[in-house]
Amino acid sequence: MRPVNVRLFLAVKGRTLLAIFGILFLAAAGCSFFGLFAAEKVIPEQLFAQAVQKTLASKSFRYQVEVKTENQGVLSQVEGAWVSPNRIHLQGQMYNTPVEFIQVGETTYLKDIWTKKWLALEGNKLGQAQLYVMELAPLGFINFLQVFDLRYCGREKSAAGKALVLECRPQLPEFLVKEKDREYWCRLWVDAKDRRVRQVLLQPAEPGAKNLPAVLVRFWDYDRDIAIAPPHPEKS
Repeated sequence: MRPVNVRLFLAVKGRTLLAIFGILFLAAAGCSFFGLFAAEKVIPEQLFAQAVQKTLASKSFRYQVEVKTENQGVLSQVEGAWVSPNRIHLQGQMYNTPVEFIQVGETTYLKDIWTKKWLALEGNKLGQAQLYVMELAPLGFINFLQVFDLRYCGREKSAAGKALVLECRPQLPEFLVKEKDREYWCRLWVDAKDRRVRQVLLQPAEPGAKNLPAVLVRFWDYDRDIAIAPPHPEKS
């Protein structure tokens, strides 16, 4: 029997194991690459429809709205809570004035900033008093009449987690944009896991539109137990 060259045997065996590990590594990397590619394959129309549908079907959420123009800076900055089907509690600053609203059903309660008393506006009195504000309708910021030029922009990381980003040119409801010929661009951040809208940015599409408002809306605490009860107001 010929003697075995131990060093040669170990060297060949080492190279063989190294080659095997290399093949396994490349195979794993290839699977990860193709898996990532498949995961990133997003159909914008399907994602948008799913995100809007799931957000509108939520039982409750908290939200924040910031409205500003390039010329005037921040016009409105409020935070609120919404509970299906028609309960809202909103407070913050509008035009440098503290505001607080509670809406329950067809009645909206407005807190007087001087007396701290609550005034009740029932039925359509809120519209007649011209106090209706877009901040009381947070779902209107995603429930567009029509959507044009919809496209998927990839993934982004934020404090709320990973998000899928969409951009589009929406036709906004009339209560958001009084002048129908005004065009806006919209950027939506959709939660990568639960497919609900986490953030919306509406910006004027016209270059140099310094007087048109841009709106940023954030949503969180979906389907939490949020209590919104009517106060004890003095009837107006």
